[in-house]
Formats: sequence, C-alpha cells, structure tokens
Amino acid sequence: STPIINNNYVFVISKNGFLVIIDDKKGQIISSTNILKVLKKKHQSTVVTGFVMGSGKIYAVTSNGFLIISSASTGKVESFKKIGGEIASSPIIVDGKLYIYTANAKLLSFY
Repeated sequence: STPIINNNYVFVISKNGFLVIIDDKKGQIISSTNILKVLKKKHQSTVVTGFVMGSGKIYAVTSNGFLIISSASTGKVESFKKIGGEIASSPIIVDGKLYIYTANAKLLSFY
C-alpha cells in the first residue's frame, strides 16, 4: 500500500498486516502493530488491500472483507468488523464518510 504522510509521521501497512508508524524527522519507528492479530485464527490468512487515515484513525481493509480501525497515534486496534466479501481497493473518505468498494461492485458507506 502507498504510505500516508501526516504532520511528522509516516504510516505504512504491510501486506501481512503490520501497521508501522515512523517519525519522519528522526526516521525512528514509533510503533509496529500486527493489526490482523485481532481476527480469529482462520481469518488471519489474508492481506491488507488498502488503508486511509481520517479523524485520528487508520481504516484498513482486508481481502477477506474485514474493516480494521486503529488509532493513528498508537497503532492500537480499536475495533474491527466483517463488512462483506472480498475488498480489492483502498477505502476513501469524503465529507466525513468512509466509502469501501468491494470486488463484487458494491459501494459501502459508513458515517
């Protein structure tokens, strides 16, 4: 996934689910969290297909249909939810709403 740069931090999520927060000025890793660990063992064999940042949160989606919400300051997972089938693209935020486009052409919207 494409990194997100916000203020003095760089946010990266690896395909295998590690959310890494890096201090842009010092190059130091602030936090590294495996966000897929919150899923049941049988659902952990997935990949993160994209993520977006908004309102101090990181919203990540997985190829097996999960939305995982983490704190942008700590990297800690705050919640997760199965939202549908395969998700093949990054979510977007427009006017305070989160939009997720699924592989079977459904557009999901969250407030």
